[in-house]
Amino acid sequence: MDVGANSLFSPAGTNPAGSAGNDAAKLAEDFDDFLTLLTTQLQNQDPLDPMDSGEFTQQLVAFTGVEQQIQANQNLETLADLSRLNNIGNVASYLGNEALIEQPTGDHATDGITWKYGSDQPTDSVVLNVVDENGSTVFQQTGETGLGIKTFNWDGTTTSGSLAAPGNYTLEIAALDNEGNSISTNIAVQETITAVDTTGFEPIFTIGPNNVGQTDILRLIYGR
Repeated sequence: MDVGANSLFSPAGTNPAGSAGNDAAKLAEDFDDFLTLLTTQLQNQDPLDPMDSGEFTQQLVAFTGVEQQIQANQNLETLADLSRLNNIGNVASYLGNEALIEQPTGDHATDGITWKYGSDQPTDSVVLNVVDENGSTVFQQTGETGLGIKTFNWDGTTTSGSLAAPGNYTLEIAALDNEGNSISTNIAVQETITAVDTTGFEPIFTIGPNNVGQTDILRLIYGR
């Protein structure tokens, strides 16, 4: 089925008329009214006391300036639409590849989830907890300590060794320093990009159970 120009699903949320187009149409109506008024006044003026044309001249100059500004706005809108259309082609290449985003929740089907975590403070003790959608811990293990970014590849099995049910799982981390104080950790999940929504100004990517903007993608992993 073809999608018409005025469809809700026009590429990148473009508006074929555009605000500048509407402004131009309104300006044309106002200019017609102005010319009609000017003609009427010229026809009915007193020949012995002709009206001052300076005011009309100023209005004509003002109309010309507004018209030029609207034309510039129309050109900018066209460039913006072309840029968004070009970006659609670029983001389409993201589909099927993996991306790293700063979110703690991933989607497990049969092969688990990959997370990365780290802290800007040295850690002396790290416990990794994989929590299901009901808030229950299905898997737990100790994590790598120290500074730097660490990788945790959960294979999808529970602590008892059975395969966890498909669904969304969240990584929760309990990290302590050498004095037993709690340390905040940053968590990112690595998931496949399965959809891209280009109806808005910025593309929105579906990455596992998360919907994020293009600027939220920390890293793209091609060919996985």
